[in-house]
Amino acid sequence: MPIRFDQAHAALAFLERHDLEPSPALYDLALVHLSDADPMLSRTIEQEVADGGRLPADRAAALYATLRGGSDPTDPHALAMRIAGTERDLAMLRDEVATLRALLQGGDADHDKLTNALNQTGARRILDQIGEQDRRFVVLMVAIDRLVGINREFGHTVGDNILNAFAAKLQRTFPEQEVIRWGGNEFIVVIPGQTITAVRVAAEEVLQLLAERNFRLRESGESIGRVTASAAIVPDHVGNFEVILREARARIETAVAAGGNRVEV
Repeated sequence: MPIRFDQAHAALAFLERHDLEPSPALYDLALVHLSDADPMLSRTIEQEVADGGRLPADRAAALYATLRGGSDPTDPHALAMRIAGTERDLAMLRDEVATLRALLQGGDADHDKLTNALNQTGARRILDQIGEQDRRFVVLMVAIDRLVGINREFGHTVGDNILNAFAAKLQRTFPEQEVIRWGGNEFIVVIPGQTITAVRVAAEEVLQLLAERNFRLRESGESIGRVTASAAIVPDHVGNFEVILREARARIETAVAAGGNRVEV
């Protein structure tokens, strides 16, 4: 199965975030996890980092060995045979990892450095494409409730871990779309060809998953309390994107005023 550039980019960002060496074995582990090709593996990794911590290198190696039936993840011949069957293909994979690593180190103007979601610059491509297409769409905006307070009470590292986890949940919920971090605690997903009802069901699922997750301080294990988000869904007929954005923020404010953890349509 061919690997899309965005998948490869996300896999390398995962390794960078957890301070893991971008070896072919761990790169492969990240790809399988992020593509949800092995749901049990993905659940295990999510449990490992549920407190916002990092995935240790020895644990990552053990998970890879389990994934590949106990094979030695450092054996280049076995890895080459499994991935493509030849040493030449393994070398190509290593070149790809090196290229992507250099790209991340050099910075990517289209992606948010923290969450790897698109930033406003990268979002322009999606917005331009939508403007050229004759397809109806809805805009989902989601904002993490009281993020400023979380940062103030527990520190920005905790807030950053929440943003990362939430961006990943959004991307898994809307795998065909690109998640945009619009700024601060705001994320946007532009969804063509879906009804408001369908998007609302998916959005409510994301909010529920976040509310059920127990974020803990890494040092003490202390829970930081319930973390929630609020969402707004705005159809395209409301107006141009700037109008849609204003309307989405107004609906988010309504949701927050009602206690948060809800979707406003």
